[in-house]
Order: sequence, then C-alpha cells, then structure tokens
Amino acid sequence: MNKKLINTINLYFLLKFLFSQVFSYSLCAKPISYKLDTNNSKVGFSVKHKITRDVFGEFLKSVGTADYNSNTDKIFNIESVIDVQSIDTGNARRDRHLKSPDFFDANNHPKIYFKSNNVVLISENQYKVYGNLTMRGVKKEIILEGEKTKDSNGNLFFNAISIINRQDFGISWNKPFQKIAGMMVSNEVKIVLKIKMTQI
Repeated sequence: MNKKLINTINLYFLLKFLFSQVFSYSLCAKPISYKLDTNNSKVGFSVKHKITRDVFGEFLKSVGTADYNSNTDKIFNIESVIDVQSIDTGNARRDRHLKSPDFFDANNHPKIYFKSNNVVLISENQYKVYGNLTMRGVKKEIILEGEKTKDSNGNLFFNAISIINRQDFGISWNKPFQKIAGMMVSNEVKIVLKIKMTQI
C-alpha cells in the first residue's frame, strides 16, 4: 500500500473521529436554565360573559423556570406557580368574587401549578406543550400551543394559548341569564400567555 493512500485513510478516520466528537458534544451539551421575567410577562385569561361580553384578566404574580438546549432547540422541565390572590380583571368587586369559594377559592387554594410533561416541535418555532395544570386541588392535563422566539441576548419569548373547561377543575358557579336561554358565564376559558424568560 503506497504512502499516499495510507495518508488518505488516516485523514479519513481522523476527520470521522473529530466529527463524532463534535456531534456527541452538541447532543450532550448542558442545557441552560431560564426563569420567568415577571415584569415583562403576562399570564392572562378570557371568558365569555352574557352581559359584559368577554371578561379579560391576568395574574400579576407568578414564577416559572424552564431548561433549554440551544444545540437541539429543545425546551423541557417547564414549571410555573401562580399566585391566585394576584388576579386582576380591572374590577375590584369581580376580583373578590373570583377569589371566593365560588371560583378559585384562594384562601384554601392560593396557588395554581403547571408542570410540563412533553414539548413537541410542530414546525419552525411552533410548539405544543403537554403538561399538568393543578387548580383548586384538581390536576388535569392541558395542551398549550404557541411559538417561541429568541433574541440576540439569549432571552426566550413564548406566546401560547390553551382552552380549558373550568368545570373540570371544580369551578362550576353560574347563574341563569333571564333575557335569553343559557347561563351567564361560559364554562370555556382561554388561557393566554405572553412570556419572557431570561437565563439564570
């Protein structure tokens, strides 16, 4: 075997080894931990109301964390805790009612919890997040659908929505609406998230 052929073979195996090391490192790179930027995030909801049209609200106090691997563009271990007492719909009387046992029962269940089970990439930057939402002591799996973007500083941004039935969580208060058939408050609640996360 001539020297030139031997050098070519050696170069081939050297490049193959280097490539495997780089590829292995990219897959095993340590994920980066992120936390919720509460000052630049919104954890909101909307529900249809027969009299006042849609009611919009948000929780002003929440914390959250997630892990992100930039090499694989995978997000996982998403967890969040929401302070029920921080609910704000722009109407103090309504907020007091929402904190009462008729709705969130904030004294007995002061926190709402979310923990992801799986995050699936649907298309570029489009995700489905499967996870458990615990509210009023009831845990149910929900699906959040939305998009993720990343800025030049490494901050992550998420816009996502989910539709839940409040009765699944034991929130069943309602009142018949006299003028037309049906109940005053819809059972369908839309969760609306506009989230910014920064590296820990």
